Amino acid sequence: MVSSKLYELFDTLPRQDIRQLKKAVASPFFNQRQHVEALLDYLTHCKFERKVLPEREEAFARLFPERRFDDHKLRLSMSLLLKVMEQYLIYQQVNAQEVNAQLALARAYRALKLPRHFKQSLTKAHQLQKNRGLRHAEYYQDAYALRLEEYRFHASQRRMEDLHLQPVQENLEAAFITAKLRQSCFALSHRAVYKTEYDLGMLPEMLSYIRRSNMLDLPSVAVYYYCYLALTQPEEHRHFEKFKALTLAHQALFPKDELRDLFLLATNFCIRQMNKGVKRFAREGLSIYREGLSNQVLLLNGQLSRFTYRNIVAKAIVARELDWAVDFVHQYKTKLEAQYRESTFCFNLAWLEYERKHYELALDLINRSAFSDLLLNLSAKTIAMKIYFELGAYELLYAHLEAMRNFINRKKIMTYHKTHYLNMIKFTKKLLDLPPVAPQQKARLKANILGSSVVAEKNWLLSQLP
Repeated sequence: MVSSKLYELFDTLPRQDIRQLKKAVASPFFNQRQHVEALLDYLTHCKFERKVLPEREEAFARLFPERRFDDHKLRLSMSLLLKVMEQYLIYQQVNAQEVNAQLALARAYRALKLPRHFKQSLTKAHQLQKNRGLRHAEYYQDAYALRLEEYRFHASQRRMEDLHLQPVQENLEAAFITAKLRQSCFALSHRAVYKTEYDLGMLPEMLSYIRRSNMLDLPSVAVYYYCYLALTQPEEHRHFEKFKALTLAHQALFPKDELRDLFLLATNFCIRQMNKGVKRFAREGLSIYREGLSNQVLLLNGQLSRFTYRNIVAKAIVARELDWAVDFVHQYKTKLEAQYRESTFCFNLAWLEYERKHYELALDLINRSAFSDLLLNLSAKTIAMKIYFELGAYELLYAHLEAMRNFINRKKIMTYHKTHYLNMIKFTKKLLDLPPVAPQQKARLKANILGSSVVAEKNWLLSQLP
């Protein structure tokens, strides 16, 4: 029973929603079968009172005490309860969107030919729309739908002089252009990571129209327009600066989830620039992350992704904001997912203590942590490797490198990562084997490292060969 769609849905609902769901199941409008209500009572009893998983035979006995177990009949009850739960979720979603709910009511009144009721509902929808304060693609889509409904009402009344069609056209255009630009930016960002090609269709013609019209006066259009230019012309940093400035200036016009996407588009651009060697983008990215932490836009359901947590530390290290970063990893430790919290915290703090040359503290953090994530484990071992080298603990380092090589060969690691780390180990051993004075051998090793396109910690290796 616990593997059914019904239980998977039930188990994700918070207790407050289950209380509301019980009212829906008890209502004849949603359900007229007592055994469906009894099934929800049984599931609730198991979860919150007995704290056990439900059993099929026990559930059936509760629902139909006078009958022998019939799996088909139980499945029917489960299917009916799932349907009621889905209807409840739809009801919940529709009513959460107040503008759309009021618009649906206006449509119903228009169909019933009740003009006074229609006008009141539409006026309320317009007021709700105005009070939202947002100006994203969906805002203009809703504004278009409201204006279109108004047009249909007046057309049905044959009052042609009241047909104000220009707002219908303007809102539709704003919604479409904003949504098209937004989706194009997401496609380009995805392409940069996964090397996937996308046909952007009519976008070139749309860009031409935007430039010769006044569409850039709309913040939603301007934000994604300059984001698109930054993604397609990354060497022209002025486009990114404009995108960043517009995003920060118009934060209040976007819902939180979309603003989070905009912040991630900006920080990913900074990461790509850093990877090209433009180090000033570490500070640019860090400033965006700080703003995202300040307004909590980077938090999803109160939690901070461990990947965002590490990216923030990485940028702070390049920007040499080490003390701030140490405060950050402590302050936001409790915001990490519980299952990754301790290992993520210990790794990032160890990384920072290594950068601050607090080597013993960094090693202690690494040695007392269990890194179940394979790549995080390799990163921690790499920090330990660099510490042993910089402390001159060469016997420990030889043993560590050999253990690390065996670890990599034992584990199922993607070829890309495996080659990177094995090359790093190989070049580190060559560093150790260099005679104290050997300029030609050093130059040859440096050339080999520079010529290798797949080696982890390339910059650190090169820094040992001045």
